[in-house]
Amino acid sequence: MSTRLESLPNEILTDMFIYFDISSLYNSFGGLNQRFNNLIRSLKHHALIIEKDNLSLIELYSSQIMRLKINTPLPIDISECPNLISLELCQASKNQIEQIRSDIMPHLVSLTIIPSYHISLPMEFTQEVFSDSFHHLRYARLSRLDTFELLPGFQSLSLHTLYITCTNANTIHWILQTCPNLFSLHAQFFGQHHIVKPISSAYKHSLGKFLLDDPYHNFSFDTLDTIFRCIPNVKYLALQFSCRVPFIDLVENILNRLTQLDRFECDILESPNDLMVNVEIIQQMNECFQYLQCVQKDNGCRVFSTECI
Repeated sequence: MSTRLESLPNEILTDMFIYFDISSLYNSFGGLNQRFNNLIRSLKHHALIIEKDNLSLIELYSSQIMRLKINTPLPIDISECPNLISLELCQASKNQIEQIRSDIMPHLVSLTIIPSYHISLPMEFTQEVFSDSFHHLRYARLSRLDTFELLPGFQSLSLHTLYITCTNANTIHWILQTCPNLFSLHAQFFGQHHIVKPISSAYKHSLGKFLLDDPYHNFSFDTLDTIFRCIPNVKYLALQFSCRVPFIDLVENILNRLTQLDRFECDILESPNDLMVNVEIIQQMNECFQYLQCVQKDNGCRVFSTECI
């Protein structure tokens, strides 16, 4: 005997509906009858992806939305979504960024901001994120973090995983000081290599995972060494940059500074190269280098890489 959807009890329907986002529920069941309207309204853990054609849904279900992804730069009022735990702005505009405040969304756990190229994150926003105003924020992906001022008393105790795009190498150092409980830091670098020395030679961070991506080859070996001194507990290291010292010098530096390292990934251009040291020698220096490969270019430079990166 066949069973019509309308004959199912509310408990089964609500269990089914949690696998739909709001847009799918609204388009499939909204307006079907009052019972289904009430059921949709009763759900408390909605996810919503905002495109240009469904802007009105955020007004209809604002208090029920917990996970919100906005894929348009159009002005949108997200201040009426107090229960957000996850927010993703894929084409973030200045209007959208200005609404991200701890008093508006106090339960935020995950935050992703990808602004247009000409927009950098404002200082007021970074001060809130890195001053522990967002008490529950554990994951953040922040593009164009061009301005970062280390102020007295600034600390974010909740941040665990952080992705940044920055133009100043000092930003990496300041973040390490500001986020004492940070476990994973992924930095994409588009700037100059200068970095200040650590405030104290005894300064150590518990960071366990560090990834650096320098597509324009501006990061220097000395700057990297300064960072390594601050993160001796790193177990997972991934580097993509141009090494202006022999690759073997970088390897020895890593082994001296990061004594707990057990996983290494890279895509590194060695220039100038040291042809006296082949990749087999480096592979034998530590288990984390066993998958290292080396390709020599026509210009004489060598590229060291691993299969995983």
